Amino acid sequence: MEDLDRLIVLRDNIQTIDKQLVNLLCERIHFAKEIGEIKKKNGKPIYVPEVEKQKIETLAKYCGTPGLVETIWPVIMCYTRSVE
Repeated sequence: MEDLDRLIVLRDNIQTIDKQLVNLLCERIHFAKEIGEIKKKNGKPIYVPEVEKQKIETLAKYCGTPGLVETIWPVIMCYTRSVE
């Protein structure tokens, strides 16, 4: 396969993955909204820094790219808190 043909295939693969990521993030937000309702109903705080820190540490262990989770997840969690 020529390099330019391979480039098209790779970009198509990334586009497919990007769509999957967006769908998963939207699904995550849906669950976060439900969690927020339960927390409010039970007088629990939306933001629990220790839980978020532990989540990032745990996810980072499963990632083969150093710094990826530590860079992206705080943004995801910040947005999630805003909808909770």
